[in-house]
Amino acid sequence: MNENAHIIIDGTVVGDDESRITAKAKGHYQKLDDVHVLRYFEQADSGEGPGLRDTASTIRIAPGLVEMIKRGEDSTHMVFDLSCPTQSVYDTPYGSLYFQIKTQRIDISEGTDRVAVHLEYSLFHDESHISDNRVDITIDKI
Repeated sequence: MNENAHIIIDGTVVGDDESRITAKAKGHYQKLDDVHVLRYFEQADSGEGPGLRDTASTIRIAPGLVEMIKRGEDSTHMVFDLSCPTQSVYDTPYGSLYFQIKTQRIDISEGTDRVAVHLEYSLFHDESHISDNRVDITIDKI
């Protein structure tokens, strides 16, 4: 089943200088076996007109695993896996940044018209700790 959905992604860098980023989008939700799949476009406010710098995004959510893929001017493929640390590359027009991700927590709650995910992880670069982070993803089926 492929359904339209409202998607809210709320990311927080935890610490003394806590910062927060929220993204909202309309997209498509699908559940295949035990995997929740979201597909949506993030619109860039570039002043260049609609759609010229949009980023195609896919999120796959399964027990113990969340995968975020973004394709556009800035691209990334991040895997949050409770069983082991993972590697990620964030590609920008100015070069690539390499990160390691250590996931501490993935909670998934599923209702009739809503799926909510709470994710906690630490980000590293060359084995140096960068930040501790939280991400909350809310999917409301339309």
